[in-house]
Amino acid sequence: MDYIALKHTHMLFVVLSILLFYTRAFSRFASGKLAANKGVFIVSHSVDTLLLVSAIALLVVGSINPFGQPWLLEKIVLVIAYIALGVIGAKSKSKKTQIATFVGVTISLLGIGYLAGTKSAFIL
Repeated sequence: MDYIALKHTHMLFVVLSILLFYTRAFSRFASGKLAANKGVFIVSHSVDTLLLVSAIALLVVGSINPFGQPWLLEKIVLVIAYIALGVIGAKSKSKKTQIATFVGVTISLLGIGYLAGTKSAFIL
C-alpha cells in the first residue's frame, strides 16, 4: 500500500475512533447502556487497534523516526494521554471524574489534530 492510501486509511480510523469515543462518553453521561454494549466495545477497540497499526505502518512506509520529528514525538505523548484519560474516565463511577477526563481527552485530541495539521511542535 502506498503512503497516501495508508495516510487516508489512518485518517478514516482517526475519525471512526473519535466518533466512537464521544458516542461511548455521552452514553456514560446518560444511561450508559450504549457504552456497556459489548458490540460497541468490540468495534471501538478494533478500530483503535487498526488506528495504531496504521500509524506504525505510516512510520515504516515513510521511513519516519518519531525521535527525529519533535511534533511527532509530542503527538505520541498526547495519544498516550488520550488513552490513559479515556481508560480512567471509562472505569470511573464518579461523574466529576468522567467530566474531567472528558475535557482532558478533548484537549488532547485538539492538540493531536493541531500537531498533525501543522507539523509544528508546541514544546520541543
